[in-house]
Amino acid sequence: MSEPGDPAPPPEATFESLEAELEQVTRRLEDASVPLEERLQLHARALAMHQRLEALVEAARKAAAEPRPDPAGGGEDAAEPYEKVRDRLAAVVNALEADDLPLARVIELHREAQRLAARCEAILDGAQEAIQRAAGGTDAGGTDREADAPV
Repeated sequence: MSEPGDPAPPPEATFESLEAELEQVTRRLEDASVPLEERLQLHARALAMHQRLEALVEAARKAAAEPRPDPAGGGEDAAEPYEKVRDRLAAVVNALEADDLPLARVIELHREAQRLAARCEAILDGAQEAIQRAAGGTDAGGTDREADAPV
């Protein structure tokens, strides 16, 4: 752990380590017996950690919002049945509900959940189109066959 007078947290600190250290500094600030000079140093340290935490959260928001290309090009689960993809999505959602995950893991799981949800939606859309084609209501282009038929 760093000294209370350190001006800023080390850049390699994780969200979780910064959060834990900020809690310790806050507890120390709440101690009425701490001399004023040390309180000022602790306050500066807390401010620097808080700013670093905000920067990490903002970076995580941006990273989660950026679409990531699928390295397999739709690949490995493109032929998987809906039920298997849905079950994988449920497992990822369950993992996201854990309270003790590092921020990086939450972002990774969130991206995986988005990818799996999109895959489930694509499978369901494809199934709906196949049902409509089989019923004779529309062709593969989504147009109504009866409306295109000559009179």
